[in-house]
Amino acid sequence: MANSDAPAVPSLPWRFSTRTLDPDEASEQGTQTYYPLRMDILGGADQFRMSIDAMQLGPILIGDCRFDADIKMDFAELRDFYHINIPLSGYLDSRNLGNEITATPNRAVLYGPTGDVQLSRWSARSRILCIKIRRAALEAELERLLQRPIRSPIDLAPSMDLTHGYGRVLRDLASMLAGQIGHKDPLTRQEIISAPLWHSMLTHLLASADHRYREELLSPRSPCRPPALKRAIEAMRASPETPFTAAGLAEIAGVSIRTLQAAFHTHVDVSPMAYLRDLRLERVHADLVASDPPRTSVTEVAHRWGFTHMGRFATAYSKKYGVHPVKTLRSAG
Repeated sequence: MANSDAPAVPSLPWRFSTRTLDPDEASEQGTQTYYPLRMDILGGADQFRMSIDAMQLGPILIGDCRFDADIKMDFAELRDFYHINIPLSGYLDSRNLGNEITATPNRAVLYGPTGDVQLSRWSARSRILCIKIRRAALEAELERLLQRPIRSPIDLAPSMDLTHGYGRVLRDLASMLAGQIGHKDPLTRQEIISAPLWHSMLTHLLASADHRYREELLSPRSPCRPPALKRAIEAMRASPETPFTAAGLAEIAGVSIRTLQAAFHTHVDVSPMAYLRDLRLERVHADLVASDPPRTSVTEVAHRWGFTHMGRFATAYSKKYGVHPVKTLRSAG
C-alpha cells in the first residue's frame, strides 16, 4: 500500500490467530495482515497486548482485532483495497482525506484506495472488526449489479450507520463471519457457502454506504432494456474473447449499428466496443489475481481474452485498475 517499491507483504494462511505483548511484533503482524504501518502506544504501555483472529473469505479479509492499550497507527494510501472498521465495543478516531470520524458500535468508518489514513486513537480494549476488501472485487461487484462500467474508485462516504437497514445487516453478517473464525470446521471454508456470503458482504456495503451510484443501485429498475440491447450484452458476456465488431453485434441484436449504439449510450452510458473492452479487462484482472506468477505471463492472459495490442491493453488496464498488469500478476498467489 505504500510506495510501489515497498517490499511485498508475505502471503498468509486462509485463517490464523495471533497474540503478542511486544509492540514491535504487533506492528510486524499488522503489516503482514493488513498494510505497512507505523504504530505508537498512547497510554497504558505496561498493559499492551494485541490479539487478531482473522480469516480470508474470497476477496475479503475479516479480522477480529483488539488492543489492551490506547494506540495510534498511520498507513499510506491503500491503493488496491477498500477497508471498513466496525467496532463491536469501544471506539476508534481516524482521519482520511480530511474526514475526521469516530467509529463506534453504531457507526463504521470506511477508507477508499486514496489518501493516507491516520488512526489517531484506538481506545484500549476496543474490539473492532477490520475488514480489508480487494478494490477490483468491490468495483466488479458494482459493475455486475449495475450491468455497466463504473468510474474507479468508488467514492464511498467516510462513515456508515450500523443501527438499521443495510448497515445493520452488514454489521450482523460481519459479526457472524467473525464468529466462524474459531470453529474447527467453519462452513465458510466451503466454496458453495463462502462465495454467496462474500458477495452478500460486498452487496450490503454498496447498498448501505453512500456513493455516487447508490441511488441508481437502489432505485426500482427502469423498464426492461430493449431486447436488442440485451441480446448484444448477453453475447459479449458469454464470450468476451470473441473478436466482435460493431457490425457483428448489430447483426446479433437484429438492429442497425446506429440503433445499437444509441441503445448502449442511453441505457449503459458507453459504446458497445467500450463495454466489450471493460468486460475483457475484468476477465484479465480476475485471471491475473488468481494466477501462479512463475507459470503465467500477462501477454498470455491478455491474448486469452481478446487483446492483441499489448501497449493499448496495458494503458487501458492501468487506467481502470490504477496499476500496471505486471504488478497485479506479481502480487498474485
